[in-house]
Amino acid sequence: MNTISEDTISKKEIYRFRVRKIVDRLLQESPVFQEELNRDDVIESLTDEMQKFSFEEFLMIDDNDLKGRIGRMIAVDMLSKLIDDFTPEQKRIFNEAVEGR
Repeated sequence: MNTISEDTISKKEIYRFRVRKIVDRLLQESPVFQEELNRDDVIESLTDEMQKFSFEEFLMIDDNDLKGRIGRMIAVDMLSKLIDDFTPEQKRIFNEAVEGR
């Protein structure tokens, strides 16, 4: 009889498995993510972030909720990288637009 125990698969691998499944789904659904992201780097970074949740908390997060959280984290990361490339004038214009001026 084949059973998988916690001893066989590390907790980090379980975090990574769930994150990888969600990231692959998001990459499939979004051409922008496909073009701009390094899949392996994103998976590693998000796996580290998700480990801030206890193992039990992480397992309790519904797949759709996890997909939303990961999607937002990816979007914020992409936006911050985009803003880093702005000139000071572009940053000023962006900030004014965000503030509603």
